Amino acid sequence: MGRLRRIRLAGGLVLFAYIFFHLANHAAMAISLAAAEAYAAVMFAFVRLWPVQVVLYAALASHFALALQAIWARRDFRAIPVAEAVQLAAGLAIVPLMAGHVVPARLGPALLDTTPFHTLVVLVGTRFDPLAGVFTLAGLALVWTHGCLGLHFWLRLKPFYPRVRLVLFALAVGLFVAACAGYLAGAREAAALYDDPGWRASMGARYRIADADGMALLERIKFSIYAFWALSVALAFAARRVRDWAEHRAGRFAVTYPDGRTVVQPRGATILDASRAGRVPHAAVCGGRGRCSTCRVRVERGAENIEEAAAAELAVLARVGAPPGVRLACQARPTGDVAVSPLLPANAGPQAAWRGSRDAAGSEKTIAVMFADLRGFTSLSETKLPYDVVFLLNRYFAEMGAAIEAAGGRLDKFVGDGIVALFGVEAGPREGTRQAIVAAKAMAGRLDALNRALAHDLKAPLRIGIGIHTGPAIVGEMGYAQARQFTAIGDTVNTASRLEALTKEFGAELVVSADAAAAGAVDLSAFPERTTDIRGRTGTLAVRVIADARTLP
Repeated sequence: MGRLRRIRLAGGLVLFAYIFFHLANHAAMAISLAAAEAYAAVMFAFVRLWPVQVVLYAALASHFALALQAIWARRDFRAIPVAEAVQLAAGLAIVPLMAGHVVPARLGPALLDTTPFHTLVVLVGTRFDPLAGVFTLAGLALVWTHGCLGLHFWLRLKPFYPRVRLVLFALAVGLFVAACAGYLAGAREAAALYDDPGWRASMGARYRIADADGMALLERIKFSIYAFWALSVALAFAARRVRDWAEHRAGRFAVTYPDGRTVVQPRGATILDASRAGRVPHAAVCGGRGRCSTCRVRVERGAENIEEAAAAELAVLARVGAPPGVRLACQARPTGDVAVSPLLPANAGPQAAWRGSRDAAGSEKTIAVMFADLRGFTSLSETKLPYDVVFLLNRYFAEMGAAIEAAGGRLDKFVGDGIVALFGVEAGPREGTRQAIVAAKAMAGRLDALNRALAHDLKAPLRIGIGIHTGPAIVGEMGYAQARQFTAIGDTVNTASRLEALTKEFGAELVVSADAAAAGAVDLSAFPERTTDIRGRTGTLAVRVIADARTLP
């Protein structure tokens, strides 16, 4: 399947480039017919080179064949997303709509040695056979829509795409509008030329035009293309029926979902096919092509009843750091009953395909956790306008967040005027603890600078309390829908929160547990040591109390 996707993509890009330059050729008619024909002479001189011909026709044949394969592979057209349905319908309609334009324009010169020129094309499409002109413009619209959708489906999995999507959309619409405007301008110019008797008299000498026998040959070729197209599409749909019949005879399997729903499907179907058939909401940004990983599921039961993952699926799972027991629903084909849990919400977007973490599905790690909280900000905010409160908090969050990220930490969440940060998720507990200590020192320095900058807005300087503890925690993506995020839970998180609260009791800026200092091999012996009880935790905990975090080593 991976090879087929690459062939489809390569063929699609070749055809997209061809139609792009073809539309530009139509747009050139807005300048003049002579400009368009000069452009076409250069373009077709390149296209007629035999290596280019081989690549172009191979791309056309493979793309059409793979479109038929997509019809055969689709199990339930009722569950097809709207954009994919439009792309498929546009792709299928291209052949009958464009045959009337392509055959005389491309095969006429090759078979009958006619001269391909825009004047005759627009005259036929506007004066002699307006229906052919409508079909030409409709065909161009469908080809361009099909190509742009294909490009969108490919690029939407790229992290840079959101930044350029609107620009590409504007360019796509602008080029097609320019091509239509050029066609209409060319039609007006061609009509004016044709109304000139002298020009009509010289047209036969200037251009090689097919005679009646040649036109009859081209009509037979068009009919053959129509018949071949209709037969191919019909066979693709018939092949689906034969496959369904064979799979029903081969047996069935049941997929059970977390909410208790069970969907029965014939062998050969994928888990994603079962979700679609049973109307079970299931993310699949790439449309089930095995590229985006958003359909991945954890196999709760019956892993032995699923065919082994192919190399392409394993590569995608490795890219997102999926743990054992996770499969792509669009590639996993059960041979017996299974129970699965989708790992991403049904409305997951392309962003979920870009970010991949080995820990996203959940794991236990020893990490450093930091809690930080502003002191007395509630009473301060009561005397200020809402705008001023938001302004101060955003300035504070920007400075503290920058200090945390510069040290290598991961911002977990903002809670009121508090900050939670994780360190060492990737780097390990020793480096993570050191990063947390560096971040605390930098935060104290940035807060001091912020107080100086906002001295005229503050009655008293902003003060902060920070708690740092290192220990085991469960990390992973948690939440629901758009509120889903990477976070940590466990005793270590609770302890860090309690240490931050102890800064009030000790009158200090930072409290670091002895466990954290030991894990990071950080020498804090110059600072007072205290022993304290932690609510919800048995025994006592030794901590180091740092009055001014700027004095940290």
